Amino acid sequence: MIQESFLHFVWQNQYYNKQNLTTTRGESVSVNKTGTLNTLAGPDFKEAQLTIGAIHWAGSVEIHIKASDWFKHGHSNDANYENVVLHVVYENDKEVKRSDGLPIPTIELKGLIKPKLLERYTAIVTAENKIPCGDQLKGTRVITRLSMLEKALVNRLKKKSEAVTSLLKENNFSWEETAYQWLSKGFGFKVNADNMLAMAKSVPSKILRKHDQLVQYEALLFGTSGLLNIDFYDEYPNQLKKEYKYLKAKYNLVENVSYNQWNFSGARPSNFPTIRIAQLAFFLFENQNIFSLFTEFKAPKILIDDLHIEHSEYWNNHVVIDKQSKMKVSQMSKSAKVNLLINTTVPLLVAYGQYQDKHEYLEKAMNLLMSLPQETNSITKLWSQHGWNVASAFDSQGLIELHNAYCIQKRCMSCNIGAELVSR
Repeated sequence: MIQESFLHFVWQNQYYNKQNLTTTRGESVSVNKTGTLNTLAGPDFKEAQLTIGAIHWAGSVEIHIKASDWFKHGHSNDANYENVVLHVVYENDKEVKRSDGLPIPTIELKGLIKPKLLERYTAIVTAENKIPCGDQLKGTRVITRLSMLEKALVNRLKKKSEAVTSLLKENNFSWEETAYQWLSKGFGFKVNADNMLAMAKSVPSKILRKHDQLVQYEALLFGTSGLLNIDFYDEYPNQLKKEYKYLKAKYNLVENVSYNQWNFSGARPSNFPTIRIAQLAFFLFENQNIFSLFTEFKAPKILIDDLHIEHSEYWNNHVVIDKQSKMKVSQMSKSAKVNLLINTTVPLLVAYGQYQDKHEYLEKAMNLLMSLPQETNSITKLWSQHGWNVASAFDSQGLIELHNAYCIQKRCMSCNIGAELVSR
C-alpha cells in the first residue's frame, strides 16, 4: 500500500539506494539538490538540481506511484509540467514524453527503497488502530509530538478563520457586523448554527443598537427567527409579537428563517433555539461592541470572567414559548461558554490577525486556548488512552485536527510523528 506522500518522503530524504543510480533508459543520475516540496498546484518538487548522463539539469521533479499516473492526472496537457526534468515513480509501467516527443528521464524506486523503511511504513499505514501509530506513540520524541500538535492546530485555526473572512467580505469588510453574525452562529452551536446566522443577517447590529430595552432586542431576534409566527396564550410572547410587528414595518425587515426550520429534537432543553436566542439577546444588550470585546481583551482570564450570559425572566421557567418548564432554566453553562470561546472567539482572532498581518492576534488565540479547559469527546479520549496528556483546549483542538486530517486519512508521512517512526 504505497502512497505518493511516502514517495515524497523517500525522495526528500533520499531514503533509497543511490549507488549506480540510473534512469529507466540506463543513463546515470546524480542528485545534487532534491528541490523544495511544492504544496500548491504544479510539480511536486521545484528547483531541483540533477546530473543525468553528462548534462546538468535544473527544474522540477514529479513523483507518482505509477508512471501512467502522469496521464491520469492530466499532466500531458498542462504547461506547468513542461519544466519537469525528472519523473520519479515506484513502478514504471508506461513511458512518458514531453509535448516535443522526447521522453522524460525516469527513475523507478521499486527495489531501491530500504527494506526496513518500507516495512515500518507498511506497518503504520496498514494498522487497524484509529490512531495508526498509537501503539508506538510513547516511543517518539516529545518535541516531535508537540511540533506536530502545533502544526495541526494552526491548520485547524486557519481553516476555521476562512469562514470568518468569507463573512467579512459579505459584510463589506465591517468587522463589527461580522463579529455579531459570527457570534450569533456560535450561539446556535452545531444544531442551529446556520439558522442563527440567517437570523442575524435579517436584523443588522446597527438596528439592535438603536434600542435601549432588552424586550426590543428579543422582539427583533425572535421576530426575524420566525418563532413568533404562531398564536400564543402567554402575555410575554404576545408582547414580543406586537413589538416586532411595529419594528418590522419600521425597518422593513424580512425573515430568512421559518418556524419549522429550527431544530428542537436532538438538542438538550438548555440548547433549544428559544433559550439560545434569549441568551444572545441578553448578551448583545449588555455588550454593545462585540468585536473589541473578543479581540482587544487584556488577558484570557479577563475575557472568560466577563463572559456572563443570562436571559430575561420569562425564560427562567420556559424552554419553549407558551409552555412552562418544571425545572428552572439556568444561565449558559461553563462548558457551553468554553465551546463558544473556542469556536467563535478564537477563529475571529485568527482571521483578524491574518487580515491585519499581525501575528500577535494568532498568539492571543493560542494563549486563550491554553487558558481554556480541554474538551472531552471520543477523539480526545482516544489520544488519552495512548498516553497523550490532554491538558487544555490547545491540546484538544490540535488533537482533533491531527486525528481528522492525518490519522483517519492515513497521511502518516505528512505527519512529523509518522515520519519519525518510519525513518528512525
